[in-house]
Amino acid sequence: MGKFSKFMIVLLGALALAYYWLLVNAGPSNAPARTFDIAAIRRAADAIPGSKPTGVTFAPLAARTIPGAALAAGTGLRQVTSGVISWRLETADGGIVVDPGLSEADAASMGFKNYDQRAHRLIEGWMDRAGMILFTHAHIDHIGSFLDHPRFESVVGKAVVSEGMIGNINSLWRENARLLGEARKLAPIEPVAPGVVLIQTPGHTPASEMIYVRLASGQEYLFAGDTASLWVNAEIPTPRSRLVADWLAPEDRPAVIGWLKGLKALKEKNKDLVIVPSHDADWVFTHGATYGIALAPELRRRSPIK
Repeated sequence: MGKFSKFMIVLLGALALAYYWLLVNAGPSNAPARTFDIAAIRRAADAIPGSKPTGVTFAPLAARTIPGAALAAGTGLRQVTSGVISWRLETADGGIVVDPGLSEADAASMGFKNYDQRAHRLIEGWMDRAGMILFTHAHIDHIGSFLDHPRFESVVGKAVVSEGMIGNINSLWRENARLLGEARKLAPIEPVAPGVVLIQTPGHTPASEMIYVRLASGQEYLFAGDTASLWVNAEIPTPRSRLVADWLAPEDRPAVIGWLKGLKALKEKNKDLVIVPSHDADWVFTHGATYGIALAPELRRRSPIK
């Protein structure tokens, strides 16, 4: 065997090893599962008297196609649609906004395409009318539209922001961040509105949280944030790739794996609970209506995302 052949074999072996380590490996496999006390969560959902939300609406702001393995290790290089999606819980007092998304400029800087200005204006109106604004975590693609709101002083008091999120927000160098005031120290399981509970799930960021929602109809949802960016993260379960989780957007990968194992176990015991992934545009457009998650009526005629 010639030197060139040996070199090619070594090179291909190194590339295969790098591919496996960066995009396939879903370890550490011994990361302990994190548990969800669903009985305590349901009690918390009933702790605040009043009418529970009646529905869930979504508005897609922007999208990009990426290899599935980037956000779900070991799922291959097939392209998936990663979307910036904002959610609205329908309530009698103006609604609750979850993860308002980001500006067009920030979307472009992150490689997102087809930014929908109609959706952006709609989400700003959601925040204007909302009784509350919630965030699964304080990364710019989830909180940017809130910080950049043109009427920020009128909506800032509606935000439920934890102490840990404040550090993330300050690091974004947004002028409006200084107006946030004092953050809240949130309990591990904390009700914030009838049927709505915040669950502290540090891992993707130190202050990441999931948002449990029980509608007046009894239907249950768990907004997983970027712990489960795609539906498959919780289904297999598998975390983001090491390329993303260790290098591009560092997170506590063992903790995330633990929460994903917990989500899978929770779903197996509660078949009707809908785990809502944060960025899975393919899932929400294909399956959202089946689970009562509706595209905002104002966007139904034409959405550039799908």
